[in-house]
Amino acid sequence: MPEYSKECICRKPNVGLIKQAEIELGIDMETSYVIGDRLTDIEFAHNANLPGILVLTGYGKGELKYIMPHKSIKPAYVAKDLLSAVQWILK
Repeated sequence: MPEYSKECICRKPNVGLIKQAEIELGIDMETSYVIGDRLTDIEFAHNANLPGILVLTGYGKGELKYIMPHKSIKPAYVAKDLLSAVQWILK
């Protein structure tokens, strides 16, 4: 579908939507994290100057094994699941 392949600052790994949310919702970027199962989520975290956590659920295991070795941007942490990611943040 062509409408989904357009470049937009609102689509990851661009940071348009998080910047809008920061303003409209008052998100404290100093204490925020990005958690995701794709390396585009980690690239997004990097672009937003936030720590990115890769979870191994969903696409995470495949991303870690097959895609991450070819990427220069790495997650701040790799968690087995969302609970592990939250526990790491709370430490």
